[in-house]
Amino acid sequence: MSDLYPTARRDKLVVENLKNEVLIYDLERDQANCLNETAALVWQYADGKTSVSGIADKLSQKFGMLVDVRVVWYALDQLGKKNLLQERVAIPYQYNRMTRRDFLVKAGIVGAAVAIPVVIAMTAPTPAMASTCVGTCAVDTDCAVGCRCVSLNCAV
Repeated sequence: MSDLYPTARRDKLVVENLKNEVLIYDLERDQANCLNETAALVWQYADGKTSVSGIADKLSQKFGMLVDVRVVWYALDQLGKKNLLQERVAIPYQYNRMTRRDFLVKAGIVGAAVAIPVVIAMTAPTPAMASTCVGTCAVDTDCAVGCRCVSLNCAV
């Protein structure tokens, strides 16, 4: 099953490379995802031409140590859940539904050379959530969007 060739989604995304992580903003879902270095590399290597085992090989070269294919499957599962792949991949049964603890034990990760792939999602605020309710007012229209006039002061 390691002959699957996953493809990362690249359209309607804003990608910002930071030190040891990548921030990806999904324009369709108004959601930001922060990928640690391991997850970001899996996303980067998922070009539709590299197999799952090939991605594990590239990670091994990058980190200078053997990286188990379970690391890649774990990352692909998370990337798929966050809609960062062209198509969500079917995780093989033996790797499906691994907890982080199971993952650490089965993948045999020791030390910090290869971090557990982590994708953290954050929902971006709407413009109304970003507005500040300050100032004095006589009527609701004197206040910012999402605010109302209460006792001559703008409030949420």
